[in-house]
Amino acid sequence: MRLQTIILGLFTISTLSTAGFFDNDKAYYALHLEAAKEKIKSCKKELAIARIDEEREKVMALRKDQECKDAFDVIKEDKQKVRQVKYAIEKKKRAEEKAKKDAQYKIDYKKQLALQKKIPYEDFIKIKNSCRVSFGIPTAECKVYDELKHTRKEQAIKELMTKYQGDALRAYKKKTCHRKNAFSSVGINCDIAVDAAQKNEEEIIAKLSSDKESFKKVYNECSKQIVPLRKKMKWEKINKITQSFKCSTALTAARNYHIMGFGTLVK
Repeated sequence: MRLQTIILGLFTISTLSTAGFFDNDKAYYALHLEAAKEKIKSCKKELAIARIDEEREKVMALRKDQECKDAFDVIKEDKQKVRQVKYAIEKKKRAEEKAKKDAQYKIDYKKQLALQKKIPYEDFIKIKNSCRVSFGIPTAECKVYDELKHTRKEQAIKELMTKYQGDALRAYKKKTCHRKNAFSSVGINCDIAVDAAQKNEEEIIAKLSSDKESFKKVYNECSKQIVPLRKKMKWEKINKITQSFKCSTALTAARNYHIMGFGTLVK
């Protein structure tokens, strides 16, 4: 009797399982991904067959089948988790690479700053050629160049004006800016020579315009040379004297005193 009861119980459990009372749920598939994948294949196969046979009710039933939905959801969520993990790993990797690059950039920047502050201006200005076209973040070399270019130029102009003044500075400008020197090491200094010559003239004109005694001295020196030459009509010599640094700046300053040209002496 007892044996019959056990056999009957086993038969009942087997029947219930076959009938679907013990279908796998989402929690089960979350722990058994391979089973979920197999279930999805089974659901897709049954759905495909139902569509071919045009069994509309079966198609609708399969679409609403909870076990199929659970298997699909579990695999979908698992893929999302995998993507999130990969994204987190890539994000961390990018952050580490950026930190490494930033650290190296700071080292390169300090080296370039120290270097570009002390190299000759002729070598400094050549850096511009490698920084003309730049996309994104500039290199440490170009960043330092851009930061120092104004200061270095002003420094170079000051040094040039200490070395040359007046006609000597004009001669230097003419030499460095000559087309035959355009692509030579001499021609590199044309830019600062032009600015230095202009600044030199502006400073002298400003001084003569504000200091009449200084103006009178220079202006009269030029007049004493030019007036006698006018009587002899030595126009070429007059033109040369007038265009000299001393006399051209004096002539420009003379306008501030309402004096036009070199004539009588200023008292």
